[in-house]
Amino acid sequence: MHRSLRLAILTGLTALLTSGISAGEEPAKKRTPGFFEQLLGRASQGSAENTRTNRRTMNRRAERDMLLGESVPSNRKRVAIVVDDDPEADPGLGTGNLTYMPPKLVPLSGIALTEPRPFEAGAAHIHDQLTAAGPALRLLPAAREALVAQYVARGFQPLWLENGTLGARGASVLALLAAADQEGLDPAAYLPTPLQTFNDRPPTHDAAAMARLDLDLSAAALRYAHDASGGQFDPRKLSRYNDITPRWIEAPEALKVITWSPFAADYLKSLHPTHPAYAAMKNALAKLIATQRDTLAEQPIADGEIIKTGDSDPRVPALRRRLASLGYPSAPGPDADRDVLEPALSEQLRSFQRASGIKATGAVGPKTLAALNAGSVPTDANRLIDNMERLRWLPRNLGPRYVFVNPPAFAAEVIENGRTVWETRVIVGKPNTQTVSFYDEMELVVFNPSWGVPPSIIANEYLPKLRRDPGYLDRIGFKVVNQQGKVVPSRSISWSSYGRKVPYGIHQPPGSDNALGEIKFLFPNSHNIYMHDTPKRELFTEDVRAFSHGCVRVQNPREFASVLLGWSAEDVTEHVTSKKSETVRMKSKIPVYLTYFTAWPDESGNIQYFNDIYGRDRSMETARSATFLARN
Repeated sequence: MHRSLRLAILTGLTALLTSGISAGEEPAKKRTPGFFEQLLGRASQGSAENTRTNRRTMNRRAERDMLLGESVPSNRKRVAIVVDDDPEADPGLGTGNLTYMPPKLVPLSGIALTEPRPFEAGAAHIHDQLTAAGPALRLLPAAREALVAQYVARGFQPLWLENGTLGARGASVLALLAAADQEGLDPAAYLPTPLQTFNDRPPTHDAAAMARLDLDLSAAALRYAHDASGGQFDPRKLSRYNDITPRWIEAPEALKVITWSPFAADYLKSLHPTHPAYAAMKNALAKLIATQRDTLAEQPIADGEIIKTGDSDPRVPALRRRLASLGYPSAPGPDADRDVLEPALSEQLRSFQRASGIKATGAVGPKTLAALNAGSVPTDANRLIDNMERLRWLPRNLGPRYVFVNPPAFAAEVIENGRTVWETRVIVGKPNTQTVSFYDEMELVVFNPSWGVPPSIIANEYLPKLRRDPGYLDRIGFKVVNQQGKVVPSRSISWSSYGRKVPYGIHQPPGSDNALGEIKFLFPNSHNIYMHDTPKRELFTEDVRAFSHGCVRVQNPREFASVLLGWSAEDVTEHVTSKKSETVRMKSKIPVYLTYFTAWPDESGNIQYFNDIYGRDRSMETARSATFLARN
């Protein structure tokens, strides 16, 4: 069993055993902890102290040593970092990850109303629950204001009750909230206060409790609408490198539908992302949850000697079943010995090892055996939940044609009508000068660009050389421009007279050695980030390609220009080989999405997992605990 799951279950059992049931009390019914309770490591009631402990643990984990933004497990070899002179020289924002501060929430109770208490019993109980200072679901101030206005406008009549009991509309919304884990959300965040669990029956004999249920169900529906439409977290509060503003649905707009529509649950469900990647992640999450249950129910694969390709071992059939349940199927040939670890099974084992961060040997050793018995469910499930959240930050419709850059995959794609029509390897920002997540529009393609050397590179790299050798820039073909815009010889300047502020500009003319390469792709933005070629093509052979100061270097820039502009390869080559610097404005702008996904489906719908190079997944885990505390 996975260590975190075992700790979560033991925590729940300890809470039950030490709950102090006094003589004469009826023991509480045992309940199997839900998936999110096990995942977050809290008992069935989810004490705040347990959550604070988890939060401290995650903060300590987030502070561990990083290799290109990723903590390195003990079973993973460190990768040598390639040193690279970078043309952008942006000083960056450090690792950029922030301690998440959830927004202020207010309870749907203790409200000073100017409207008199109604005479009708149902409305009177709603009025009483709004003004009383009892337990209530907490929500954003704007959402509470809109919800109170809605109840006032309808004379405090209940939204979900019919003849004092929960109606069909309310029951369907309650069922949707109970299944929030299917969408990567925690159902406990939407549980009305009169209920201990979603399996409880509403207390129809208690009119005050039913009124509170009506109010809290309204608040929960608004919270769900907010989370489904734009996510639980404000990405700008998670990382300084997130420049994305989710398009959360406004509470009054959501209330217009859920108040009157007979299909309120369907409406809430429709607020989730419609991108095919979301459906693939949701499907994978459901399989992982089912796998978790199956893995916990199965007998673990027994310990023993290392099994190598070609070895015969009675544990191989169990190994084959476990791999198949985790999404790595392999069927032996009709005449094959089922106890033999054949090459096809070994290859699937390698895929599992790579996804689990274990050296891909194709053999079964102690680390692989432990991962197989744990099922890798908590890690993969967390990653899916994190990336389903990131999809909520993006526009619902990315457009019929767009550029999609994903730094953890070190890849860029051009998407047309939902299909990848072109893709390439890319080099992205280093962990302390990350590629910012934002979206804009591609407007210009620059052939044979010149490079204006940034002031930081002038001061840090060129100035020491120029003090020793004033004619250095003349010899390498760079141009020096004074404050009047006049080109002056490098050797004529007394470089030793200047410190960090040098009153000259330095430009590298177009050419094969230009730091920006042959082509530059511009989507003007406040971050001064763009895509470009590079003369250092050998870096594209590296598996981990986080070398830049934030800009994105493209492996095949001529192909990229051809796809974007709709030109033939010959036309692009002609413009490049002309050696003339030329800026071409695109006929129509193309959206560019610089994203961050550590899990993403391939064209077959199978989820591919990537390393958390900037540590943003870990920040999301901390935010999840902080949000749980704020909401409870």
